Formats: sequence, C-alpha cells, structure tokens
Amino acid sequence: MRSMVLALMMVFVGVSVHAEKSAVADWGYQGKSGPEHWGSLGASFSLCNTGMAQSPIDMVSTHLIELDDIKFSYVDAPFHVINNGHTLEEIEPISPMVNSRYPQHGQTANHFSNDSTITFDGDLYLLEQFHFHTPSEHTLNHQHFAMEMHLVHHNARHESAVIAVFMKEGKHNQVFQEFLDHAPTQVGGVIDDHEHTLNPKHLLPKNHSYYRYFGSFTTPPCSEGVIWAIMHDPIEISTEQIRQFTRLLGHTNIRPTQPLHKRFVLESKPN
Repeated sequence: MRSMVLALMMVFVGVSVHAEKSAVADWGYQGKSGPEHWGSLGASFSLCNTGMAQSPIDMVSTHLIELDDIKFSYVDAPFHVINNGHTLEEIEPISPMVNSRYPQHGQTANHFSNDSTITFDGDLYLLEQFHFHTPSEHTLNHQHFAMEMHLVHHNARHESAVIAVFMKEGKHNQVFQEFLDHAPTQVGGVIDDHEHTLNPKHLLPKNHSYYRYFGSFTTPPCSEGVIWAIMHDPIEISTEQIRQFTRLLGHTNIRPTQPLHKRFVLESKPN
C-alpha cells in the first residue's frame, strides 16, 4: 500500500525533504511580516512564494481509497509549553541517541518506551511537538473550523509527517484545558511542570479515518515534502476555551489556503 500511494502522489508533486528549522527573519501573521509577505522577507523564505506543494489547502474534492491505518503510540509526558509568539506549543521529550536506534524501513522498531510515536506507511515517526492554530488553517469545502492542532513528527531520514486535528466549537474539553492552564502568558515564556503529564492521544478523535496529501509546513521557511494526515472527525472545545487561547496568543495565527496545483487529496475509508 505504501509504495502504491507514494507512487500515485509523487507523479503530481516532486517531493524534496527538509527539516523545519528556526527561521532567521522576523515573520508573523499581520502587517508587513504577514503571510502574503513571507516569501520576500529573506532568501530562505522564497519557497513560501514559489513552492508548488504548499500548505494549508482547501479540501473540496477527495479520492476515497483503502489507506493503511495510522498506529498511534503516544505516551504521557510532562508539560513543557512554550509561547513563541506564533503559537502555543508543547515540546515532547525524545530519548537520547534515539536516532541511532532507528531501524531501516520495514524492520521492527526499536525505540525507548518513553517516546511518543506513530507508525505511518510502515515507518516509525517520533513526535517532536504539537501546537495550535485559530481558526483552522486547512478548510473543508471552504469552511474553517474553530481551531486546528498540528502534531509534528519526523522519521530516521528526517522526513516529516504532520497529523492535523480539527477542533470545533462545542462542549468543554478537559484535556485541552489542562494544556491552556500550563500556557505562558508572555511571548518567550516557558512553563515546565514535571509533576503533571499530558498524553496527546486524548486530543485525538475516536475515529482515525483521515485525509492525506503531500504539502509543506505552514510557517516559514515553508519547507515542502511533508506528509499530511488530517483527521476526518473534529474534536470539541468550548467557546470559552477558544477565547482563552486567542487571549493568550493575542492574535489569530493562520496562513491562507494555498493552490492545490496538480496535487490531489486521498481519503481513507471509514474504520
């Protein structure tokens, strides 16, 4: 299944793999440093303007096929929440020397038990961090959700996979509230709490059906070659929680949807 899906999708997009690193130039979501100007803020950001496989996208037409299930193996981890001015982000601990213990593709994974991972297309990916956007960056039939969570992973070849979860306005979400309660109010602030833990599996929908496409990171330098898996079903958060996140961050933080060009979106059959 992996080879068939990759072959189908790579016909339409030349995939280059880059690890997303801290950007040098100042960028933001408003004014002259906003998304429409990212590509001109520095040479390293040029792909934000010129890339042909950029994210986010509007998902209007999808192709329903058999896709492999994503195996989530997330574990409890202490709170380490950062307010970087662009989002509120939970950094996941990764075991020392874990990259040297990675298997080659197709072999049994040998990683430390305290790492959060997914198995996707037969590859093991480590969870690096997860963060949030409001409103959602991806849209479904031109419609935004209230928020969107991105869980960012990498594999032994430094390829990236992002799991996205739509968050709709509804009932109070206690797990998300625990995250908000640990979020710094000041830009550059960090809150560490080793007495309490958070497991991101509790922020996933029960149904793990998903949409899939090749794209990019949604922030500068907009590196391409990212595999996106967007959960089909949203989770619920309350109106007050949406407001609390926006107050903490001080602004919305979305990049507008980007042209699909010759790409297409695959949709897994319901599980």
